Amino acid sequence: MRHVGVDVGGTSVRVLHEQDGTRGPVARRAVPGSYEELVELVADLAGPGADAVGVGLPGTSADGVPRFVPALPWTQGRPLARDLAEAVGAPVRLGLDGHLTLLAESVEGAAKGRRSAVLVAVGTGIGGALLVDGRVWRGAHGSAGSWGWLTATGTAGAAESAAEAAAHGPYERAASGSALGGRGPALVAAARAGRAAPELEAYAARLAEGIAALASALDPEIVLVGGGMADAMDVLGPLLARHIAVSASPDGRRVPVVPAGLGSEAGVVGALLAARIGEDW
Repeated sequence: MRHVGVDVGGTSVRVLHEQDGTRGPVARRAVPGSYEELVELVADLAGPGADAVGVGLPGTSADGVPRFVPALPWTQGRPLARDLAEAVGAPVRLGLDGHLTLLAESVEGAAKGRRSAVLVAVGTGIGGALLVDGRVWRGAHGSAGSWGWLTATGTAGAAESAAEAAAHGPYERAASGSALGGRGPALVAAARAGRAAPELEAYAARLAEGIAALASALDPEIVLVGGGMADAMDVLGPLLARHIAVSASPDGRRVPVVPAGLGSEAGVVGALLAARIGEDW
């Protein structure tokens, strides 16, 4: 049996092949600029002879049709699963990237063996997923775990004025503050070198407020931090812990907050697992 996982992000596409349980290396390509080019690229990456293909998207889908994918708006309303299946010659299953990331983490990563977990994916925006009774809870419309839509400043990642809040929706609020602009790597490097990074401290305080709220309200066994900031948990983790201790409930303070175990490959591993498992994951 040959299964293929494809993780379509805002800027890159990752692909992972598995033949009879043996995996190849993860390959990476730039995201194309049109729907037709995306279908062609995925078909080329999947290659002939696949038994099933799983595709992760940075947005929600229903019945094989992307519904809300802000980074790739030209996919919305198009029969992507059908078109990909015709191009690949195998069944294609679409999934929200956060859900597939947590699927991978629950099977092979930092949430392995857990019955409940929260993933907070921190990148350009704030996303994630929720594990309930050992399974990813996708929600009634496939968007469960989209923490960036919460209006708390911690999960949105930025405090805005009333005028700004009226002008932008929750997704834009999440995207505007979550990635520290282009300063994130420099601030993390400064913190690693022992230099003060007040902006990183302020960011950690806002993010910790959101994580504390999720840990307190949902009471999971573990919270995973994924996305771009997962690689900075060596310096971000202690900052988060200090602020969570102030903001969380007594039980929320007991929830460990750890980096996702599979790093940037978690999404494509999850897509591969979805291809192998089928719809019932």
